[in-house]
Amino acid sequence: MKYLLEIEVEDKKASFVEEFFRMISFVKKVKTIESNEVTNPTIMKSIEAYEKGKVNPTPLSLAELKTMINA
Repeated sequence: MKYLLEIEVEDKKASFVEEFFRMISFVKKVKTIESNEVTNPTIMKSIEAYEKGKVNPTPLSLAELKTMINA
């Protein structure tokens, strides 16, 4: 079983928190995620598909975009 735990910590205490979790025997990986980092797997796969040329962007006019936003 796998759990993903999200904890917000002050910058000055980040190293202590990382070290604390590394000392727990069943914790396999500790990773710091930046505030602007994309972590949603669906979005990551979509970006990867676009970068590899598997998916092309859909042309959309500004008027159509405004209609979709206000719908």
